[in-house]
Amino acid sequence: MKRISYFLILFFLFFNAASSFADIFYANGDGKKKQIALTFDDGPGINTSEILMILKEKNIKATFFISGFSAVGNKEKIKQIFDSGNELANHTYSHVNFFKYDKDDIEDKMKSEIIKNEKLIYEITGYKTKLLRIPNGFSRPPAKKVAKELGYVLVNWSFGCDWNTKLTQEQMYESYKKNIKAGAIFLMHDKIRSKKLSAFLPQLIDDIKKDGYELVTVSELLDLKQ
Repeated sequence: MKRISYFLILFFLFFNAASSFADIFYANGDGKKKQIALTFDDGPGINTSEILMILKEKNIKATFFISGFSAVGNKEKIKQIFDSGNELANHTYSHVNFFKYDKDDIEDKMKSEIIKNEKLIYEITGYKTKLLRIPNGFSRPPAKKVAKELGYVLVNWSFGCDWNTKLTQEQMYESYKKNIKAGAIFLMHDKIRSKKLSAFLPQLIDDIKKDGYELVTVSELLDLKQ
């Protein structure tokens, strides 16, 4: 009897711990709503202005996960993203690959990266970021713990492939098109030097709309309070 009670207690503690992170980590939105979010990582970069122009022409908004080291020399582009009504989010400052980070201070390092980037974006725009994407999609327990402590919602993605240099423009476009579904979060990048993405992005947006989907920011997709 005692053994059963012990295992029940362990199960309860594990379930509570898992549930406590349920509201701060997402890889997609509600599969019942015909909404899709486009997200752009690592910028601002060489393709940011062109992507913003496309979004404006198509009358949609997206979410940009800003890297601090990219933002320092591109403050005007940060303002451009923000002033155009698109959503700013935190992608840490130095783009550390925490999958390979083997020091004991991983949580402290992550916090410093997030806070440093948060302060930089705030200084430029007056906006405090609330969405977080750790580089390379790192979402292991330390990331979820830190996100919760700092009041962030951790967001990964349901599909992305624009960084794959082996894909042709047509293959890349078709891959995104095949993954159009309710609640999808598409991962893209505005710092990659390739023009493949910006070349097919207008058509992809048209395809998404034609299928009856609404393109929204991540906060709108997840129904988060502003």
